[in-house]
Amino acid sequence: MSAIPICPDCGATAPGGDVIFCEVCGYNFQTRAHGEIPMVPLSARPQAAGPVVEAPLPSPPPPPDPTPLIPPPVETAQAWRVEVTVDPSLREAGSPAPPPDPRPTTIELKGELNLIGRTSQSRAIYPEIPLDADDAVSHRHALLSKDAGGKVILRDIGSANGTRLNGRDVQPLTDIVLHDGDELTLGHWTRLAIKAMR
Repeated sequence: MSAIPICPDCGATAPGGDVIFCEVCGYNFQTRAHGEIPMVPLSARPQAAGPVVEAPLPSPPPPPDPTPLIPPPVETAQAWRVEVTVDPSLREAGSPAPPPDPRPTTIELKGELNLIGRTSQSRAIYPEIPLDADDAVSHRHALLSKDAGGKVILRDIGSANGTRLNGRDVQPLTDIVLHDGDELTLGHWTRLAIKAMR
């Protein structure tokens, strides 16, 4: 039985068997050379690796939807029209007789601003909604404007005889949102019905 070698460099006991190098300092027991294997501290020696856990593979992307893409419908602003009628029942004492032909007139609100009033060549006033037969209507009586969402807004712009909405007086220079079926009365016997175009 051979003696267990003891490293003459560091004094470490070598494990049994034919050992060539000291595991601590690298001393070569056969050649008696010092430090042929670099000294590695015990704390820095590789440890046994733990179990290998494989990361799960990413899920494949879902297949494309075979349904064709249909763009959402484009909303268009609501279109409006005004029905102008002569209503003899609105005539007050002292008012002139209404025109003999009371047939209604329909005017589409095309622009953003629509002036209600009477035409004046000398003052270059040309209303989109001309009420020339009713001299109690101011030349610049009121405005019907359309906002970005398509709503119609009424503003009396300081008319001499005022405007009524559904039977109630309108405050001048005040914006009022109108609805389908609202009615304006103004002048001697003029009635305007606000209609949404279907």
